[in-house]
Amino acid sequence: MSIQPSVVVWTVICFLLLMLILKNLLFTPVLKMLDSRKEKIEAADKKLRDIEGITAENERRLAEERLRAEAESAAQAKAKIQQIQSHGKKEIENVRRKCLDDIEEYRSGITGEYDKIVFTVAPKMETAAAIFVKNIISNRI
Repeated sequence: MSIQPSVVVWTVICFLLLMLILKNLLFTPVLKMLDSRKEKIEAADKKLRDIEGITAENERRLAEERLRAEAESAAQAKAKIQQIQSHGKKEIENVRRKCLDDIEEYRSGITGEYDKIVFTVAPKMETAAAIFVKNIISNRI
C-alpha cells in the first residue's frame, strides 16, 4: 500500500467540493434559520416583558380605580343613609304630632260625652236610687 498522490488530490478536491456544497446548501440556511429563530424568541421575550409591564400598570390602575369607586360608593351610601334617616325622623315626628292631635281630639270628645252622660243621667239618678232602695227594702233584689 502506497500513497497515491492522485487519490489524495482527488479526495481533497472532493472533500472541499462537498464542504462548499454543504456550506451553501445546508450550513448557511440552517444558521440563518437559527439566527432568525433566536431573533424571534428575543422579540417575543421583549413583547412579553412589555405586556407584563402594561399588565402590571393596568392592574395597579384597576386597583386604584376600584378603591376610588369603593370610597365614592361608600360616601354615596353614607349620604343616602343620612338622607333616609332624616326623612324617617321627619315622618316619625309628623306621625307623632298627628297621634298626639288625635289623642287630644279623642280626649275632648270623651270629656264632652262624659259631661253629656252626667247631665243626662244625673237627674234620673235620684229616681233610680229611690227605686233601688225601695226594691232593697221590699227584698226584690
